[in-house]
Amino acid sequence: MSYCVHCGVELAPSERDCPLCGTRVMDPACDWQRPAEMPYPETVDIQKTRIDRRYARQLMAAVLMVPAFIVLLVDLVDGWGLTWSLYVVGGLMLFYCWLVVPVLFKFSRPYAYIIIDVVSLWTYLLLIALLTGGMHWLVYLVLPLLALMGLLAMGVLLALRRQQWPALVRTALICAFCGLFLIGLELLIGWYLNRPFALRWSFYAAIPLGVIALMLLLLDRNKPLKQEIKKRLFI
Repeated sequence: MSYCVHCGVELAPSERDCPLCGTRVMDPACDWQRPAEMPYPETVDIQKTRIDRRYARQLMAAVLMVPAFIVLLVDLVDGWGLTWSLYVVGGLMLFYCWLVVPVLFKFSRPYAYIIIDVVSLWTYLLLIALLTGGMHWLVYLVLPLLALMGLLAMGVLLALRRQQWPALVRTALICAFCGLFLIGLELLIGWYLNRPFALRWSFYAAIPLGVIALMLLLLDRNKPLKQEIKKRLFI
């Protein structure tokens, strides 16, 4: 019985290469001879499977239409009108846009998914505003907030997709985008509450993010220091 010289695994007589690490078997006392029948096939046929996305989209839409129809029917029969069921139907549509669309739809640009998520969420909140009779908070707070969150998500996605840029530069951009988001969030809340434009808590949160971004950019330019840190961290 032979053993692999590299990893030490026990080898069967039919093994010409180690099945664990792939090292060629070198045993001068026992030359390899091809057995009459190999214990396993030499080649493995890999069958490529492909999901029919169009059929899957139609199937998911049909599956979600069943509970939507049921709750609409129950609400119509029980209360003689459509009240609470519209919240459920809107939630199902939101589920489709947030989970089914990213999995079963293919867009050339991933930014389209962010736009779909923001628009679908805003539409669902618009439905809530129409049912509750209050549009002020939606127009003056929610809509600008969703736009601000969409810009943040697009900025982070832009930094992550630029693989040709150094990792430190991309991380610095993400920190800068987060700091700008916090500043915009405080200004938006102050505008909604009719407060004078002033930076308070967002300023103290954005300053550390800006400092971290600046340090990362300086570290990326200092090649010897960056190599020393990578060496110390075993990266």
